[in-house]
Amino acid sequence: MRKKEFKKVMTAILAGAMVCSLAACGEPKANGDDKATAAASSEKVEKEEQGTPEEKDLYGFSEPVTVKIGWAESPDFQFREGETPEDNEWVDLYAKHNIFQELIYKVDASQGGAKLANAITSGNYPDIILTQGSEYINYAKTGVIADISDVFEEYASDELREYVESDGGIGMTSAKVDGKLYGIPLLGNSYDAVMMMFIRQDWLDKVGMQVPKTMEELHEVAKAFTEKDPDGNGKNDTYGLALNGKGVFASNGGIQAFFEGYGAMPGYGSSFTFIEKDGEVIWGGAAADEMKAGLTLLHEMYLDGSIAKDFGVMDNDRVTEEFSSGRCGIMFAPMWGAMGPSASVIKSDINAHIIAAQIPDGMGEGSAKPWFTNATSGYYAVSSKCEHPEVLIKLLNLSVDVMCHTESDEEFATYIADSEWKFSLTRTLEPLKNLDNYYKESKALETGDISELNAEQKSDYSRMKAFLETMKTDNPDVENEEVQSGIGLYSVFGDPQGGYAVIDSIIKEDNKNVSAYNAIPTDTMVEKFPTLDKLAMETIVKIITGDAPVDSYDQFLENWYKLGGEGVTAEAQAWYDANQN
Repeated sequence: MRKKEFKKVMTAILAGAMVCSLAACGEPKANGDDKATAAASSEKVEKEEQGTPEEKDLYGFSEPVTVKIGWAESPDFQFREGETPEDNEWVDLYAKHNIFQELIYKVDASQGGAKLANAITSGNYPDIILTQGSEYINYAKTGVIADISDVFEEYASDELREYVESDGGIGMTSAKVDGKLYGIPLLGNSYDAVMMMFIRQDWLDKVGMQVPKTMEELHEVAKAFTEKDPDGNGKNDTYGLALNGKGVFASNGGIQAFFEGYGAMPGYGSSFTFIEKDGEVIWGGAAADEMKAGLTLLHEMYLDGSIAKDFGVMDNDRVTEEFSSGRCGIMFAPMWGAMGPSASVIKSDINAHIIAAQIPDGMGEGSAKPWFTNATSGYYAVSSKCEHPEVLIKLLNLSVDVMCHTESDEEFATYIADSEWKFSLTRTLEPLKNLDNYYKESKALETGDISELNAEQKSDYSRMKAFLETMKTDNPDVENEEVQSGIGLYSVFGDPQGGYAVIDSIIKEDNKNVSAYNAIPTDTMVEKFPTLDKLAMETIVKIITGDAPVDSYDQFLENWYKLGGEGVTAEAQAWYDANQN
């Protein structure tokens, strides 16, 4: 097994539905594995000749072990010709390390969770379990899964250690239950979810304004986009800022991003947001002064038409449609927010140009800090009944080495491309792959040198180049499928004012509001969130539309605490206090 310098690269990991299980180690069953066994023996000899037995210890076994697998995947999963869950490139790779697979069941992905739950209830359950949220905590506290603190320290490779630290250790911290490590986080990329502002540069040019750096400037620009006919069609059919009024947290058009400009954070997905303020943990919407300042400005924007009168019924799809059709000129979204809209607006206006920028400052210099939190999508754990718990760490070592340190186009094609990575028993795709893509692809566009690009990056480069080249012609073919794809990719990875250029600036400036609570939501949080989130959204919308005064937010906060907010905040504070270095 090779050793390489860890590459900081990412992707929004698709949380797969394959449920893996390991039986106690033993001789592989006679089921046509002669070829694989021979390969394993050959590999063993090769390793011994190279004098690297310690790598065999980290990535496999000196004697064969049997791995029982439960396959739970979508029925439309496209296998490569001749491949099955029992016969694929990953099966062969594991066999080279004396790990052999025995498939014990196949179910549809929709049945995977129930299948695993039934197995655990029966007491005859997989040794390797991919689990999430409160189930993970329950499995740890009831003895279903094992404390792996010691085996991780003993067997984790350097690459695996760097993998779990690629998010600053947030995922590993969240994996601890009562101070013990019970699982290894399956990491996503927190930067992929960081919110930013997308704005029409061509509209800014038309109205003679600059990218807004403060919220007051944002208001001025949004008002100009509403009143000064930035699309030049002579009609009163545009407005400034698209907002999603259907949920406190949303990707496209998320209202929470506006408040991030003030240093607040009132909601996130299906769980609470907690921030540190003046040494204490508070709910992100409990920063009363910051919230009321933002609400005051949003009410002003609502009155002058800078935001749509029906924003309260807009969801993600509607916001995307508004931006893509050229009806509005500003939207908050993650780094990929302009991919679809950019490819769409250029069809009607070849001069259209959507750029990205950090969220404007609301309270004064430095108040705007995008929310940054745990992007763990699950935890790989090992059964407390497993005789060899180190096998989990060895499987992870192997998958991290192959997936996060791909050495060649051939290796990428063999183990990752065409969803081949889904055959891995531990699907540790590169957490920071998109960041690496940005650095390498943007450089290649500048220099024309593609020698350092991998297969995926070369594909991205080719499509972005097709877009840039066609735009140099007299009649750009922006309807071309490759060009359309290139436009979207350019908005993320190629544009000096694109989505990942903003992420790069956030990283370099260390400008982010790191969550003060990065553990799995407690049972109380899960129970109280729906009621308190609904109350928050209703209050915010009413204040923006003028159906309630701004000062009513204080009364809302009192009610929020009484209805359960005080308890969940106390739990977040206790976790924070226990996990400070």
